[in-house]
Amino acid sequence: MAIVRNWRSVQPVIAHKSGLDWRLLSMATKTQGDIDAETDPKFQCLKAITYVSLAKLQPSLSYEKHSHPDHEEVYYIINGSGHIQIGSENARFRDGDIIYIPEKKQHSITNDGTEMIEFLAFGGYTGKEDQVG
Repeated sequence: MAIVRNWRSVQPVIAHKSGLDWRLLSMATKTQGDIDAETDPKFQCLKAITYVSLAKLQPSLSYEKHSHPDHEEVYYIINGSGHIQIGSENARFRDGDIIYIPEKKQHSITNDGTEMIEFLAFGGYTGKEDQVG
């Protein structure tokens, strides 16, 4: 069975107090530190990838600092530029960049540009929530 979903048919939610998130696909089980997004059971088809979301962040806004004890993330920047803090490190990014965020690392993305940042966010379950890191 083919599963196809357009982001325009998904109701967005507020992510980390400032961004918009369209949860496109997910696992049936929620991971720790995940946003409050409901996904129709038909689209809870993922087994190893925790979720795939289209995310947008307006100019001058930032996600609140947060971490995920049991999954890593990858952001692929479609449009816009800004900076991301992962742990104690800061890095600039722009469209076309891909960003890796390990599990348990505090992180926050900031739009200090003039355009909306659009990115795809992928979560990958690591199952390491009980380990100290």
